[in-house]
Amino acid sequence: MSRGEERVKFSGMSATLTVNLDPEILQLAEQEARARHTTVPEVVARQLKVMARNWQESRAGKTPVTDALRGAVKLPPDFDEREALAEELQKKHGVQG
Repeated sequence: MSRGEERVKFSGMSATLTVNLDPEILQLAEQEARARHTTVPEVVARQLKVMARNWQESRAGKTPVTDALRGAVKLPPDFDEREALAEELQKKHGVQG
């Protein structure tokens, strides 16, 4: 295996992933791995896991920002979210519906 190529092992199964990294990025990953007393493949695997979780939560409309803001504004019971969105899009884009 050449510098910049690592094998990543996942729980229960293994997969080989070849990643070509800029030498500067590889150096940063190695520094991070040393600081965390782990390996570069483990650092990469953890980051991919975090990214995948964030993508799933984002697709579901759940993000740290939306979670923090949820319930921050009290809307009237008759508030029509779709109508408000349509109005704002019309203002922004000048589209008539």
